[in-house]
Amino acid sequence: MRSSDLPSGAHRQAESALEATARGRDLARAGRLEEALSAFIGAVEGDAGILDAHLGIYEVAQILRRPDLALAHQAAAIALARVQSTPASAHEDYALLVPCVAGPYTANTPADLLFNPARVTLHRWYVDPAGPVPPLPPHDAVFVAIGESDDAAPHLDALERFAATASRPVLNRPELIRRLGRVPLAETFANAQHCRVVATARIDRARYAADGFPVPHIVRPVGSHGGHGLTRIDDDTQRAAYLEQIEAPELYVAPFIDYRSADGFFRKYRIVFIDGEPFPFHLAISPRWMVHYYNAPMAEHRWMRDEEETFLARIEEVFAGELHAALRETARLLPLDYVGIDCAIDGDGKLLIFEADNALIIHLLDDPALFGYKHAYVPRILTALDAHVRRTVSLSSSKGRGAA
Repeated sequence: MRSSDLPSGAHRQAESALEATARGRDLARAGRLEEALSAFIGAVEGDAGILDAHLGIYEVAQILRRPDLALAHQAAAIALARVQSTPASAHEDYALLVPCVAGPYTANTPADLLFNPARVTLHRWYVDPAGPVPPLPPHDAVFVAIGESDDAAPHLDALERFAATASRPVLNRPELIRRLGRVPLAETFANAQHCRVVATARIDRARYAADGFPVPHIVRPVGSHGGHGLTRIDDDTQRAAYLEQIEAPELYVAPFIDYRSADGFFRKYRIVFIDGEPFPFHLAISPRWMVHYYNAPMAEHRWMRDEEETFLARIEEVFAGELHAALRETARLLPLDYVGIDCAIDGDGKLLIFEADNALIIHLLDDPALFGYKHAYVPRILTALDAHVRRTVSLSSSKGRGAA
């Protein structure tokens, strides 16, 4: 039914809901997130069929740390449309089919931050592992966004079957994403010559409670991200206290490696590999062993930002010699089109890889007044990815566009 065919009251209600959605988008862009959330909620109360309002709630509620609300409206959006398209706003150069899984931002590669919205159309396909492949829009390539996790495993299974017969090139093949889990990643690097991944054990809660693990070690719940539940354990008392606080049935446990630099600070580097080439994204420096960029005092210390700028500008100087060989080895062992690592330089001068992930967040959202150098160097990542996709599409262009 067209909006002009609606009864006058329903027509006004639909128009009001659309206006509220548009207002929510404007408020969100202005950083007025609580007001934006209220506008989006008002929109779906007026018309539960407005997809963009549900997506707006999903996006804003996550930032406001209301995950249950976010996921409820993501589910509502998927129920409305399992394939959600964002057309290029100016001129479409290529279109990507982007297989996704329901979940928070960390569940998928944030493709909207990686590709130029003016020139690239994104068709997000929320894969149903138990259902048939739905009718898919025309696309030039498939960019698998689903990150590795237990929840994602059946979706990656389904994508392996899809990729086997896909008519268009598949970037970040699902069978390679599977190898990014903490246990298989250590297995992949077990015989590496220039870099190391600490062997991680996946054990159930009862076994950890009964047998413990050699100290010092680090422990985290299986399925956790962003350091949630990650703790260093130095003795049995700390282990008992951890088990009282954390109810997870399974845990990842690994030896603690003291990767502190000579000046007493811990440094964690994030590097992105595109078609095997390493690109620096950020360096977080912290007095604490559990380093995250959001809690490292980078904004407080100019010397830290100067060091980060040097890393972004000249990675080949920071990662020279054996460290350069380590990056080449990492690229060989992780042959994805797009993948990132969080890493450090250990006391022996080797590359210490904490994790590898195709869903690491790469963005240009830092304050340009403090972090202007990021806005100069990070776009190289986006340019390289765009060029790689264009090459891939060009090589397969003779087959024509794919649609299932």
